[in-house]
Amino acid sequence: MATKPLDPSVLKEALEIDSKIERGVYTNLTQAARELNIPRSTLAHRVDLARSQLDRGELSEPEVALPTFPDPDVEIDVVISHMEKRFNKRLEHEAAKKWFPITFPTDEVIGLAVVGDPHLGPSCHWSLLRKHVDIMKNTPGIVAINLGDNADNWGWGRLMALYAEEDISRQTERKLAKWLLESGIKWCAFLHGNHEMFHGELPTYLEAINCERVPMVDWRARLRLVFPSGELKVDAAHDHKGSSIYSPLHGQKRAALWGQEGCDLYVAGHKHMWALSQEELDNGHCITMGRARGYKFNDQFALRHQFAEQQYGSSLLFVIDIKAEGPMKIVPFADVEEGAEYLTWKRNR
Repeated sequence: MATKPLDPSVLKEALEIDSKIERGVYTNLTQAARELNIPRSTLAHRVDLARSQLDRGELSEPEVALPTFPDPDVEIDVVISHMEKRFNKRLEHEAAKKWFPITFPTDEVIGLAVVGDPHLGPSCHWSLLRKHVDIMKNTPGIVAINLGDNADNWGWGRLMALYAEEDISRQTERKLAKWLLESGIKWCAFLHGNHEMFHGELPTYLEAINCERVPMVDWRARLRLVFPSGELKVDAAHDHKGSSIYSPLHGQKRAALWGQEGCDLYVAGHKHMWALSQEELDNGHCITMGRARGYKFNDQFALRHQFAEQQYGSSLLFVIDIKAEGPMKIVPFADVEEGAEYLTWKRNR
């Protein structure tokens, strides 16, 4: 009678035992058989048979058993769906910031204060800034746009050396920025300029403490002042693209000519100079352009490179009468105090 073939698993086990003998785990075949509690002759037969089949290619070496780990993340389709949802939310968010509305309940005349770069620190003209803050927060009808650069906030690299010339810390700069944000001024937009971006914590900090939910935008805010009888478009940027030594308002005029947005007021800061201009375009649309000088004085960089230190226009005030026609719809002032007096007269006459 023919003997029944041995199961391959038995032969593979015999190969493992033979391998252990070669590695010294077992002293010899006799010890292995004794510890496995099988006859030595049986084990020897199995080992010989396993070797023979292995040589003929009928039996493979026993494979090393590897663990199977669970996937560390959700399925890729779930990841893609989540990323798609987040991207669509970002698209929705960015679309909502383009020409976002600031809505007023009546057609009453308002004042739009455009606050030039504060640079809150040792070089800030604090007496002037505090005077303007008091006017802006205590004059009925004034709302404001902050053009950015609320602190020097010097970044890494060579700019970090400038901190050695100023007796102020990052912590104090953040306290000062918080003071201005919460000063009582009715902000309708708060921009982040290049000095906010030198060290990226300041925009994050300002947005985190923004309990009043003032719209905060990187560099440029395009908004609509909406009244019951109409609206007025404002393009406010830390600076607009383009510059010229012949015109401090070159970037604003460029935006007016090529922006094709039908905007009424273009304002910027950044360059520590001021200018105002009004004109009627060929299509009959009247525009107003302005650049605020800001509050940084005794600027060693400017003095060293022979830039004039202008004395006026740190902030601008635009008195807006939505019912007026042509250039009288927006009356600009380089003096916040004079503008506030005119606004009060217009509202009370």
